[in-house]
Amino acid sequence: MFLHNFWSKLKSTSVVKLYITIALIGICDFIYFLKTQQYSLAILGVLACMSLLFLPIFLFKNHIKLYLRLLLPIFILLPLNFGSTIIYGIPINDSIIYLILNTNFQEATELLSGYLFIIIISIIIYVVALFILFSKIPNTIPSKTSYYLSSISLFILLLLPLFDKETKAYFSNLRARLYTTFPISLVYASKITYAQYQLARSSKDERENFKFNAKQDINIDDKQVSVLIIGESSRYDHWAINGYSKNTSPRLSKRENLISFKNVTTGGFITEYAVPLILTGVGADSFNKHYQQKSIVSAFEEAGFSTYWLTTQVDEGHISIHIKEAQKQYTLVSDSRATKNVHRDMELLTPLKKILATPDKKKFIVLHTNGSHYDYSVRYPDEFDVFKPSNKTVTSASADKRFKNVLVNSYDNSILYSDAVIDSVISLVSSQNAYSFVTYISDHGENLFDDNRNLSQHAYPIPSKYVAHIPYFIWYSPLLEKTFSNKITNLKSNINAKISSKSVIHTLTSLGGISYSRQDSSKNLASPYYKDSKQLILGANNKAYFSPNLK
Repeated sequence: MFLHNFWSKLKSTSVVKLYITIALIGICDFIYFLKTQQYSLAILGVLACMSLLFLPIFLFKNHIKLYLRLLLPIFILLPLNFGSTIIYGIPINDSIIYLILNTNFQEATELLSGYLFIIIISIIIYVVALFILFSKIPNTIPSKTSYYLSSISLFILLLLPLFDKETKAYFSNLRARLYTTFPISLVYASKITYAQYQLARSSKDERENFKFNAKQDINIDDKQVSVLIIGESSRYDHWAINGYSKNTSPRLSKRENLISFKNVTTGGFITEYAVPLILTGVGADSFNKHYQQKSIVSAFEEAGFSTYWLTTQVDEGHISIHIKEAQKQYTLVSDSRATKNVHRDMELLTPLKKILATPDKKKFIVLHTNGSHYDYSVRYPDEFDVFKPSNKTVTSASADKRFKNVLVNSYDNSILYSDAVIDSVISLVSSQNAYSFVTYISDHGENLFDDNRNLSQHAYPIPSKYVAHIPYFIWYSPLLEKTFSNKITNLKSNINAKISSKSVIHTLTSLGGISYSRQDSSKNLASPYYKDSKQLILGANNKAYFSPNLK
């Protein structure tokens, strides 16, 4: 009798309208979990969302419209979760917030171009539906109905942790469930983002006082040119030099004195995480430590090198902390006026030539490239549009699997262009007849609809193996090989070793003849004492994953 009466009350028009209105908040997460075939999480997620939002109903039983007005910020921010789900295929998390904060109008336009119509139409429909529902919902609901709604909501919330098996701790399970439920997920992601920016500011003095105590072990009177190229969204298996069926690296495949390491894992699934880990050698499981120290740039500067940072990226947030260590910076960031002002990576060679022509004998240069950042077809000029059809002629959205062939061709053309950029840098450095090396490592890889998950790009909370596995090349000059022949031998012997981005600072300083107190021979690929890396990759919500276990 109780259930029959309660069900009758729930079916009343006023309560049904309230249900529908509140259900809008959890619809994005629900669709995401259904789409990714995580059916239990879809059910648990919608139960958590509805229960959380219906819990206060008893207190507001006579002021329902007031309660809805209090929820208005959530309804206003809901399109953000919707947009994240449509464009990136995932609900909002800290990585999406970082992408929003550290992008420019040009990048945003490239990403939204395939979705603008559906986003505008969806927002119009959403606003109209919300207005109608808000106007039709009465200001009061029956006391018993509100009591039952709040009581059942509390009961469900208390029951939910029993269905989560990740840990045995009840409150840890409850907290984890709420942290992945919108709108709590947005609050949690914002909290992580804010805390990290605060930590960056509060660690400023400690970082500025940090010293490597780096020095060169040998006297080299000739020129030294050390170059680190950081790529973007480049995955290991789409390079012909690594066995890909398309000839995406015709130049590097023929380049002598070039080593391509086979088993390398990025430290972070987004640029914001990955680049600081490359520069500092901090592990994915201790990301926040990068705030407390300087980077490889300062290590070379302490050893007497002039330091430079050249970029076509929007280097903000965590990355900007370490850019400032370079004595000189050159920025070529595309603006909003389409192709007339799009700066491509080959343009970095202009300031590079000027730097190489300066009289300084010792130079350390970082090039942060746009590489294969979406929109892939914008990254390369028409003469590199080899694999067709591509997005040079076919318009498609970034997450539309129907255009997989077009997107992959565009991506492969961007790799082809990166091959030309890297090889051109090597040619310039080689012409110096110096003790020199050029290293290329990508920040992370990319998803290209590789399996039935239909993942695209790279911002998913749990990284895939396609995001984790990255290319890592080292080219060395004949003069460097002659001087450090044993180090080159060690590099070659570690070609199949398990490597992470932690190795970069230890290896490159060693190739530069530099030593410092924190230098670790077990992380130095040029050392006979190198040990296989644990290969951890940082995902969303500051969680590190063991790369070999990723799908």
